[in-house]
Amino acid sequence: MALAENKSPSYIPTREEITKLARDLVPQLRERAQQAEDLRKMPEENVAALKEAGIHKIFTPKRYGGFEMDWGTQVDVARELGKGCASTSWMSSVVMSHSWNFGRFPAEAQEEFWPSCPDAVIATAFAGGGEMKETDGGFILNGLWKFASGVDHSDASIVAGQFKNAHSKSGTALDYRMALIMPDQYEIVDTWHAEGLKGTGSKDIKVVDAFVPEHRTIKSIEMGGKNPPGSALHESYIYRVEMGMYFNTLLSGPTLGATHGLMNEYLDQTRSRFGAMLGEKVSEQESVQQKIGESYEELRIADMIIDQLCDFLHEKGSNDETVTGSDRLKVRRETSMASKLCMSAGNRLAGMMGVSSQTGRNSTQRHFRDLRTMSMHGGVHWENATTPTGRFLLGIETGDKLIDQGNPHLQEND
Repeated sequence: MALAENKSPSYIPTREEITKLARDLVPQLRERAQQAEDLRKMPEENVAALKEAGIHKIFTPKRYGGFEMDWGTQVDVARELGKGCASTSWMSSVVMSHSWNFGRFPAEAQEEFWPSCPDAVIATAFAGGGEMKETDGGFILNGLWKFASGVDHSDASIVAGQFKNAHSKSGTALDYRMALIMPDQYEIVDTWHAEGLKGTGSKDIKVVDAFVPEHRTIKSIEMGGKNPPGSALHESYIYRVEMGMYFNTLLSGPTLGATHGLMNEYLDQTRSRFGAMLGEKVSEQESVQQKIGESYEELRIADMIIDQLCDFLHEKGSNDETVTGSDRLKVRRETSMASKLCMSAGNRLAGMMGVSSQTGRNSTQRHFRDLRTMSMHGGVHWENATTPTGRFLLGIETGDKLIDQGNPHLQEND
């Protein structure tokens, strides 16, 4: 296969520059935040603004005109965008990270897709179910998948399907494959009537008897593992790392951003609020001041946890090192801890707004609903994140060999 000409961009912004571009978008995102809720998907103006700033290229390979920026950049950008609109922040960090997913697909698929669609936005949908049946040159795909954020604005989608591999060495085995499908191969089913993140348009995808060439598929275990097939095309470590260790921080930026947005909106409103019954100035109440300070500190610590974690992941990835042992526990635990702190800070602030936050279309209410919806994502489930640490410390196997190998507590239990 002849490889396409490398189309590396002539200019790639620094991390600080692209973060500033995101910060500059906040006023207009605030103005359109209610529109995003009403539409239940991204306003076209928001998508255009993200593309004009180059934010959609953070995860796109340089080979195809993207920036393939170091890990953690997406957190800085999403944290800024979330101050204006959490749904747009989610679009930048979660939906636009699917270029990172596709940069791990077989080279033939990338060479076929990227040159004609360098500004692509790719949706994914894995919840639900799908089945792939082998046929000449590829697979027949059927299924219905949920939560395809940004699918209305996507140039392609990636879904997962079960495949009964009759050629397995151990007999017929059940494999999972990811498949890249084009918009004319699927139907968007409008099911997204959520409490929060309304503007993400996280609808269902339905596929009926779609043919997918084999080169547009990849085994899930290969895509998620180290050094997947397509990573050889690219310079950056981000396409070579184990995805599971990096994925959860994609959720962190929007979570932090929504909490910062809630804090900012709460302070703006509270500076001029007066008690409904007695007419006292709310900002002068000591209990209000104390609770603001507590929420501020929780958010500061959440920011610090995620920034340090992204620095750690960048260092590991750039040195081609695998995350092993208790560090694997740290990744899950710290992303969940940051989410927990944000939820605590946000819940306290929203609770102080009283009934006033429930009337009209109060922006603190929107930020809080967005935050609460993000906190329910399985990737930051607190009990799931902390239970393996308890097992590790008690000397009980976690089931992850890269954690259990070398666990001194297991030896003590022998």
